[in-house]
Amino acid sequence: MNSTMEKMRTAHKKQAKKIRQTPEFEAVSNAFDVEYAIAKELHKARTKAHLSQVQIAERMGTTQSVVSRIEHGGNVSIDTLVRYATACGGKLKVQVV
Repeated sequence: MNSTMEKMRTAHKKQAKKIRQTPEFEAVSNAFDVEYAIAKELHKARTKAHLSQVQIAERMGTTQSVVSRIEHGGNVSIDTLVRYATACGGKLKVQVV
């Protein structure tokens, strides 16, 4: 059993290394980093405003499950980001660094 697990781990590491070397990996990784950063900022804005997902959803005219998806890095439009920021009592600011 232990030997089988080691073989699986070794195979997984080799496969992961090979995937990380592809040009597509960097593009997908960068997109994920941006989506994660946006989701983190949205969650931070909501908690700073002392609001629940339900309260944000009510202010946005949507459901709590949609707010949850937004906060988990879902692909959302700029309009949705503006509505979310407004629901938190803030404004959306985009910055290129």
